[in-house]
This record gives sequence, C-alpha cells and structure tokens, in this order.
Amino acid sequence: MDIQEHYRQRLEQFGDTAEAAQYSDRASQEKRYAILTEIAPLEGCRILDFGSGTGHLATYLKSRQINVDYTGIDIVPELLGYGRSKHPEHRFMLWEELADETFDYAFVSGVFNNRMDDNRTFYQNTVSQLFSRVTKGLAFNLMSTYVDYQDDELFYEAPEAAFSYVKQLTPTVTLRHDYQVKQGVIPFEYAVYAYKQP
Repeated sequence: MDIQEHYRQRLEQFGDTAEAAQYSDRASQEKRYAILTEIAPLEGCRILDFGSGTGHLATYLKSRQINVDYTGIDIVPELLGYGRSKHPEHRFMLWEELADETFDYAFVSGVFNNRMDDNRTFYQNTVSQLFSRVTKGLAFNLMSTYVDYQDDELFYEAPEAAFSYVKQLTPTVTLRHDYQVKQGVIPFEYAVYAYKQP
C-alpha cells in the first residue's frame, strides 16, 4: 500500500474530516485523543503530533482550552496545508523539515494501523526515534490481537509485545487496554505511555 497516495485519496473523497484520517467518525477519533492526552497535564507543553493529518489533535486540544506549542508532522503535503490554514498559530511540516528539535511529549494516533511490508519494524523504529526527541513522554496506540475479528488490511500487535519493546527504551511504561472507542464494543486497541526518567 502506498500510504501517501492512500491518504491523499481519502482527503479527496472525504475532505477535512475524521474519515479522511481513516477514523470511523469524529467521536471515536476524539476518544482516542482523550486517552492519549491523559499521559500527563499538557498545558504549556511543546508537543509533536506524528501523523498529524489536517491537525485534528490541535483542534481537539483547542476545544478543551489546553494551550500548547504544537508541531504537526505528516507525509502528505496536502494535509499539512489544511492544518496551516486552520491553525496558523501552530506549525505543520514534513518530518525531514524538523531538524533536531526536541519536545516535551509526542503523540501517534492511528499511524501504525495500515498493513505494510514490515509493520513491526516501522512502529518500533518510529517509537524509538520519537522517544529520543521527547523530554517527558510519548503516547501511541496500536490495534490489539485480543479481538474476535481481524481485517486483512490492518496490523494488529500483541499488547505484551509492544510493552516488552517499550520497556527496552524506558523502565517507566503504562499500557492501557481498558477503554472503549465505541460504546458497547469490547476494547480492540490499546494505548502505551512511555515516560522519560525523572
């Protein structure tokens, strides 16, 4: 799957919506943001949104009056353009434009879900790179193997495997497999908080 083209086509089809970012709806997208941003109080923090799309996380934080210094990173320039127009107070850029900046926290939502040639290497390398760029913590989500159905086009990782990998980066890890993205549906994904040592 060509990820860039995949999201470019979804943007053309759905416009600036949660569906364009491959969420089923805005409510489930924001539920994921709520879980990820519970990593810590974020007021005044410098945050990196990896796979920012059009900046829905920035919109979510603003709607909750959480003021942050936000930088969104994506691989699709068209998505970044939407983000800049909605949030001129924030930065939206390609990964290669970031240089060697560091942030308090980084967030990754939904980026690891599409099946590709080597999903495990992709998510592990991304998590490692992002963790080296933060001073306080990283929050990300993955699809769980503890489900009764798996879509052939999506990647599922055993939560214990993700936990074990992140424990190699830091001794301070939280794994949350306790939340429902959709009411009445058993948890089919999980979130990981990786903290820097104090």
